[in-house]
Amino acid sequence: MTSPRESARSTQPKPTCDADIHLHIRPAHRARGRTSLVRRAARAALAQGRELPARVELTIRLTDDAELRTLNRRYRATDAPTDVLSFGGEGYRDGRPHSNGDTPVYLGDIAISMERCTAQARRYGHSVEDELALLVIHGVLHLLGYDHHTPARRRRMWQAQERAFALLGRPNPLKPDQFHD
Repeated sequence: MTSPRESARSTQPKPTCDADIHLHIRPAHRARGRTSLVRRAARAALAQGRELPARVELTIRLTDDAELRTLNRRYRATDAPTDVLSFGGEGYRDGRPHSNGDTPVYLGDIAISMERCTAQARRYGHSVEDELALLVIHGVLHLLGYDHHTPARRRRMWQAQERAFALLGRPNPLKPDQFHD
């Protein structure tokens, strides 16, 4: 007999669109169940989208601090590693699709440092899997137009994050005052 939590984990959250999620995971960061977790977390976040086209694509890359530092320096002029970066695609901006309905809309790319992921999981006292789900959800929400630049937007993003975790059948590992910036 399976527990309700196990049963919830085995079901895929259903976004309101068909999602093709491309994963690039460095060999050092592969672990049993990680691919499934990343896809499920991304789908849970996509379910928070408004006006999503029928078909979307996105890429998620699990990598290291060195790569995130390079990307952060190149695109954000910050010479330091970070946990997650999202780069929006041209087909979906400001929370709305900008293309015809015949082809998939490319939402964008997400890069996650597994070194930061592991360190933050230790820091906040939860599992690496919970932190990874958090970073995937956070990154996808940014691609969907969510941000945390003002208190009101931060609350809105937090609520979407909470709903995504509920779809995963997992509690959000952070409290609102621990929201990663």
